[in-house]
Amino acid sequence: MAGRCRQLGLSPVFLTDHDTLAGIARLQTPGIERVVAGEEVMTAEGELIGLFLEHPVARGLTPRKTALEIKGQGGLVYLEHPYDPFRRHLSEAAIEDIADLIDIVEVFNGRSEEQANRQAQDLCGILGAAAGAGSDAHTLREIGSAYVELEDFDGAEDFLAKLRGGKIVKRRPRLLLLAEAKLGHKMRRQ
Repeated sequence: MAGRCRQLGLSPVFLTDHDTLAGIARLQTPGIERVVAGEEVMTAEGELIGLFLEHPVARGLTPRKTALEIKGQGGLVYLEHPYDPFRRHLSEAAIEDIADLIDIVEVFNGRSEEQANRQAQDLCGILGAAAGAGSDAHTLREIGSAYVELEDFDGAEDFLAKLRGGKIVKRRPRLLLLAEAKLGHKMRRQ
């Protein structure tokens, strides 16, 4: 994973494993300048990400208690893939309950369909949150399928401020590009 991030020039790397921070220490290797500790926490009602964490957040708490635990560490609350029907996400009621605590809404997820990403963009505007993006990589090839370019930052609050001026970069997954190329080739032959 570190090698792939170096190859793509991704730095800092935001690592958000499911319900653990254990991978952070393993990712801090030569060539990876900084790693931001995050966790994709399974709440009692769906997933929620905490960024800039110092210790793991207990799984199974209510979304509000989870968000308050993240904030208590000086972290940022990141609402990921809120409308993706194929991923565990919070309900509308849960989002409304923690709306005052959400710092970032993922408006582009590298594994989500365009409709879900558009709905997330609308929600981001309604909440007045910063817009985020991520590859949601579960394989090495998916790393870097989506990321945000922004100025260097120092800590959580500076990151949040600079994220508002960031540029979301979307890359098509290699497998999708290959499928589109084959489909286009077949269409030209007909």
